[in-house]
Amino acid sequence: AYTTQGRDINLDVNRILGYRYFCNKLWNATRFAIRGLGEGFQPPPSPELSGSESLVDFWILSRLSHAVELCDVGFQAYDFSGITTAVYNFWLYELCDVYLECLKPVFAGSDQAAIQTAQNVLYTCLDAGLRLLSPFMPFVTEELFQRLPRRSPSSDPPSICVTPYPTTEQFHWRNEELDGTFDFILNIIKAVRFLRADYNLTKTKADCYLQCLDLQTAEAVTRCSEYICILSSSKQVLVLKPGKVPPPGCAVAIASDKCIVHLLLKGLIDAEKEIAKLTGKKAELQKQILLLRQRMASQDYAL
Repeated sequence: AYTTQGRDINLDVNRILGYRYFCNKLWNATRFAIRGLGEGFQPPPSPELSGSESLVDFWILSRLSHAVELCDVGFQAYDFSGITTAVYNFWLYELCDVYLECLKPVFAGSDQAAIQTAQNVLYTCLDAGLRLLSPFMPFVTEELFQRLPRRSPSSDPPSICVTPYPTTEQFHWRNEELDGTFDFILNIIKAVRFLRADYNLTKTKADCYLQCLDLQTAEAVTRCSEYICILSSSKQVLVLKPGKVPPPGCAVAIASDKCIVHLLLKGLIDAEKEIAKLTGKKAELQKQILLLRQRMASQDYAL
């Protein structure tokens, strides 16, 4: 990534630490995934879909297919920074931050059909994700690859370095409409997390009301309400159709022009302390406004 601006490299130690943390994340995520697969797990002969995948399963496969596309284009254009960015984003922000978190309730449940489907999709992501990363991190990916079961133990290559690189013909599940829906859902989750952090609700779960401005948005949010509840650490997620209003005592955040987040804080926070905190912020902002107006009123001020 450093060589995108030129041939000279201004090495930053913090960047090295960041990739060290990424290696730890990769290692821990794969260990968690292998525990979720179980000791007797045997992947199917091919990564084709079974038809019983959940919405988040289809989404992660779409993101995997997109990562494969970006890597294919990057290798053809010798854009190695683009390849590493695509694989990094898939592993860190999509597989680890979203998909693995959504799988935890599935693996803890009793629906064996859902567990088996999730295991198959998870294995596909691990196998392809490690192969995408292998040219740039050969040693870590080799160690993790050796811990995975094989689709065909008798005929599969013994090492990741001689395993075929993922291709767009094999991973062809890109769904741009679903990607757009999940981008919208992730914006809602960010808004809820912002409210939780702003009111210091680190361990307390609150009811979340999502006020949608049209029926199409309400339907999309309803289909993904389970994932919103998991990823935002909410007590429950209630979707409000157009015309419905949330109960009093909610903090408000705007997720998009079609959805407003209301987090019920009544009974969870000290109102007097929050009022005092907001009063202090207001006073500080008024000081800044006064200072800016004084600067604008000076004779040598010019736009």
